[in-house]
Amino acid sequence: MSNDFTHIEPLIVNLQEQGRSVQVLFQCPMTGHQFSGRASAARDHSLGSKVKKNTQQSLLYAAQRALSQVLREVFGHNSLGRMASDVTRRTMYSASSQMMNGLSTKEKEQAIVKAFQSVRQNFMWDENHMRWISKQGHSETVSGFDKQRQEHAISHPYDLQVLSRMMVEIAMVDGHMDKSEREWLAMLLNPEHGTMEQISQHPPLSSAELTNTSTGDVRVTMLMIAWAIALCDENLDFSEQQRLRIFAQGLQLSSTKEHTARTLAQTYILENAIQYIYQSSLGNGAFNRQQILTLASKIGVTESTALDVEAKVKRRQSNF
Repeated sequence: MSNDFTHIEPLIVNLQEQGRSVQVLFQCPMTGHQFSGRASAARDHSLGSKVKKNTQQSLLYAAQRALSQVLREVFGHNSLGRMASDVTRRTMYSASSQMMNGLSTKEKEQAIVKAFQSVRQNFMWDENHMRWISKQGHSETVSGFDKQRQEHAISHPYDLQVLSRMMVEIAMVDGHMDKSEREWLAMLLNPEHGTMEQISQHPPLSSAELTNTSTGDVRVTMLMIAWAIALCDENLDFSEQQRLRIFAQGLQLSSTKEHTARTLAQTYILENAIQYIYQSSLGNGAFNRQQILTLASKIGVTESTALDVEAKVKRRQSNF
């Protein structure tokens, strides 16, 4: 979550100075809801942040990259390399043409941040797009996948160890893992819970090991992530599905919850691929649609579901 000026500035639509205080009108970039905040300026306090961009190279790479960030958060890595695809889009704000008497740039920025703190209860941090939006807008941007992992987070060290082994087992279940796949997985795993080399030496997870994970829907989160790993290579085969079924049984998940985990993973992979297609303007409309349906078929998503996911992604992107 970011409370610095860089991420608060795009919300400003009006700014007024009143002595050493500022009155700021903040607006949600999605819903247009506005909130007014006021604060007094303190002396010289610097604020700022740096954000890097990156370019996605393929449909599944887009999904893989999004999943990478999720797993880095799950395993407690730092946030270097996070995407900020919309930081170049700035909401222009109006202000008095007069100089803000007595306030340096740093003092003004500090006062704006304090003013935002006074209305922050009306906003939520959109992790996927690295920005603040109103709580109402947040409900439209959070995917089912992200909601699941946030509301039923994997935090116990034992659960993280088991998840690490689930990920490696799925990647190696067909007896082959190419160099790029191995490097990607090794980057995501936290050595505190086992390296690729260490985990690959373990026997397959037993039912007892799976059953001793934390109870509740955190188990759905674990299976959901395992499914996402399997779907990222676009070649979901029988051996992977069989192993995922064994995981579900060991985690003692009902068929309904097992289906939920799979569906959330499928939708997440497809959502990120669709976002990449439209953000990159690949091909024409008909070609884009065919790409979406082809990928959906490969990862087990029906045409009607794929079209529904596409429509929801378009709705989200219309607010960006």
